[in-house]
Amino acid sequence: MIKAEHKWWARLIFNPYTDRLLKKNFGNFYLVNDLPDLDNSAGLIITPNHFSWWDGFIVDFISRKLIKRKIHVMMLEEQLKRYWFFNKVGAYSINITNPVSMVKTLHYTRDIAGSNENFVVLFPQGKIQSLNEKSVSIKEGLKVLLDTVKFELYVLPMAVKFEYGNNKNPDIVVRFGRLLKATEIKSDFEVFAGEFTRNLESLKTTTKIEAFKNIFKI
Repeated sequence: MIKAEHKWWARLIFNPYTDRLLKKNFGNFYLVNDLPDLDNSAGLIITPNHFSWWDGFIVDFISRKLIKRKIHVMMLEEQLKRYWFFNKVGAYSINITNPVSMVKTLHYTRDIAGSNENFVVLFPQGKIQSLNEKSVSIKEGLKVLLDTVKFELYVLPMAVKFEYGNNKNPDIVVRFGRLLKATEIKSDFEVFAGEFTRNLESLKTTTKIEAFKNIFKI
């Protein structure tokens, strides 16, 4: 597997590039609700829905504005080899065709999630899924990972959509779900699946987005 590297010089390139890219292609970046209070002594996994090419850039932007921990994003190994620069800003690989490599990725994810200086981004749907699909597909990779965790860890569902209005470019709209203890999910994985789905459905019906916080302006 390919472990994440965090190079200061890569961030000097990536951060302004991402900022320009998002602001060029989107009108506003709205938060429907505030980021929950995070336990700074515990590990953190954020689980966004996966519906577009932009998803990683969006989570990274939120990370820099609000979370202030070192981001780690799991990517398919074939994609990370192609877009190698992402490795220098926190991406690491999973090879779903190689069981031995998958175990290494599982252990690596557990180890980095155990540090309160880091957080891990996992897309529980496992692949891009349109917001228009009626049923939400949730893989059990998170369940397998949490079964190996013996330290304090929280999981935060996150929902993202694009909203088209009067402007040429769409707005990004984000809603955070309930902050879940890993022990809750280990006892019953439906706790996570239900909250992930409820949060996503709540975001779909959200209107009057202009009233929300615009983090492009933070």
